[in-house]
Amino acid sequence: MSTRSRSARRTVGITEVARHAGVSPGTVSNVLNRPERVAEATRLRVESAIAELDYVRNSSGSSLRSGRSESVGLLVLDVTNPFFAEVARGVEDEAATSGLAVVLLNSAETHERQRRNVRLLAEQRAAGAVVMPVDDDLSDLLWLSRRGTSWVALDRGDVSEDVGCSVSVDNHEGGQAAGRHLIGLGHERVTFLTGPFAIEQVRRRHQGLRAAFEEAGLDPDAAVRVVEQPLLNPEHGERAVDEVLAGGPRQRPRAVFCANDQLALGLMKGLGRRGLRVPEDISVVGYDNLDFADLVHPGLTTVAQPKYELGREAMRLLHAELNDPDHLHERVLFTPELVVRGSTAAHRS
Repeated sequence: MSTRSRSARRTVGITEVARHAGVSPGTVSNVLNRPERVAEATRLRVESAIAELDYVRNSSGSSLRSGRSESVGLLVLDVTNPFFAEVARGVEDEAATSGLAVVLLNSAETHERQRRNVRLLAEQRAAGAVVMPVDDDLSDLLWLSRRGTSWVALDRGDVSEDVGCSVSVDNHEGGQAAGRHLIGLGHERVTFLTGPFAIEQVRRRHQGLRAAFEEAGLDPDAAVRVVEQPLLNPEHGERAVDEVLAGGPRQRPRAVFCANDQLALGLMKGLGRRGLRVPEDISVVGYDNLDFADLVHPGLTTVAQPKYELGREAMRLLHAELNDPDHLHERVLFTPELVVRGSTAAHRS
């Protein structure tokens, strides 16, 4: 007969820590939550007992008593997108300065997943949330407000300060910078490869691209053709190749501005499989300046966003919301920067 080699380990409670340290449970609680109230010698004795007994505090119990936990939610559109890894690093680094843990959640670019995750954060009594909304509908964030849960909108520049804090990048300026670059290379017709226009960032980048053509005295209706995909990922960038090339060689675009780097990566792969060269046959511009943008060949010309700073600033605003009852909502807007690499070249007849 076999027996289990490992027995269940009993959980050490705060009472046992107090007994081991020779203090009251209240003193242990103060060391855990308000150490400045405890004499140094006593605090060190309690901390030693905690270490010896391998005590782990029950944060769920304390959250029930206080009404909120020591965690914040970070809800992003697509966890597979490297853009959000850098944003998350900024959020987590800033949260760590306040002793807060970050829980990463994925909306998968769907409103249903967003709503489910927002309610999950409320059920877990998260202290607050940094959320990148999937569309213009802010009802989920307003629902959090009614529950008394603080939030900051990430990468959304159209959130009113009367509603909440927001951190974003000037996507109109980014689209305009991409357009100016291509126009400067002699491209008077551009295809805009994008995800759903329900996403505010997509619309702003498209508007900026059109503004660049208007600025150059060109008709944006004639100059900018849109190819829309359901998702902003490499797979859909590659799938879009047939539509981008529709109309045959005479109608083939000489330049494509992609709404993000992931679409650009998929597009470049698809073009290569069809024997087309970047930039000799088609110039390609991306958006985000992900790490791989400088690793592919040719290097991807793209619009750089301050990803880490976006996350860090969003968490700074959320921390202010959590700790200052008189905090006034802020809108922080970063300026993007065009990074020119080898994927763009002058137009050739």
